[in-house]
Amino acid sequence: MQLQRVGVEVETTHESYERLVTPILEEAGLAGPREASPYVAHIVLDYPLTWALGRLEACDSMLRARTLVMTPSSHPAYHDCVASFHVAAVVTSTDQPAILSGVYAAATAQRTYQWKSGLTYMELRVARLVLQGHSTRETAVRLSIAAKTVNAHVSNILTKLGLETRAQLIAALLGSHGVPSVGSDT
Repeated sequence: MQLQRVGVEVETTHESYERLVTPILEEAGLAGPREASPYVAHIVLDYPLTWALGRLEACDSMLRARTLVMTPSSHPAYHDCVASFHVAAVVTSTDQPAILSGVYAAATAQRTYQWKSGLTYMELRVARLVLQGHSTRETAVRLSIAAKTVNAHVSNILTKLGLETRAQLIAALLGSHGVPSVGSDT
């Protein structure tokens, strides 16, 4: 049986960020975007942090299913927010084995991500919008729910993560760069 080559497309805000993943892909012998392959992984580099949230909103579901997101954040709730777009995998940029595993999963549109934060899908959608700077009213309109419901979800998120304010939520999720968050197993 002949092994199929895996193609890779890297999407980022600046080409210099590609240096984060290129050596890993070259060492593994993975094909670049110019080589023909029936299996192509779409890698989104989440630099600057939260850039992937807006980018994934613009992608169709088929492309998201083939997407691996590499992020500098190590916070489980941030990873879950990104994964709630139904991507193949979300990995910390320093985890080489997870990156390679995610590339193969993304190339075949296999979701490998395991939820970590304990937040519900709706809570993750609300958290994503809070991270993107949307007000309660804007979040309510985007999700077609009442502002009181948004506030209830935010309250639940804060309670589950042991936080008190939205500012603490944003600081906790965006401030976890390569350092395991409190209460995580890593």
